[in-house]
Amino acid sequence: MANPDHIVFLITQLQESTHRFLTDSLRQKGILGIEPSHGIILRQLHLQGSLTMGDLARLTGRTKPTVTVLVRKLVKHGYVEKSRHQEDRRIFVVSLSDKALSLARDLEGISIAMRQRLFDGFKAGEMQVLSDLVEKAMNNFGKK
Repeated sequence: MANPDHIVFLITQLQESTHRFLTDSLRQKGILGIEPSHGIILRQLHLQGSLTMGDLARLTGRTKPTVTVLVRKLVKHGYVEKSRHQEDRRIFVVSLSDKALSLARDLEGISIAMRQRLFDGFKAGEMQVLSDLVEKAMNNFGKK
């Protein structure tokens, strides 16, 4: 039984393990230039379509400067495109490139494989309990 005093350590170890799994899986598929931190940006663009930088920050729970850095790297590797908003030229709109769209099936497969690895050996209902408890803990820090 895990010691509750070690929960932050355990969560950190879990995050490092999932990042390593994602990084290795991406490399095995020959997908370069995408890091685990890019996943939430790519996912939101896949689900929502084109978004402003501000919307990406809000939807991902990241600061605008953090989103700017992540998007800049994705643009550099050709996974997203940035353009000026048609009505307000001060605003940038981000969208998935054809390159990213062509990888959607591979990225979804990697995501599914990671969740399968994460929940391997869980009993019925334990996945939901874990998810609910982690969300509850995050809410204690005002972040969802």
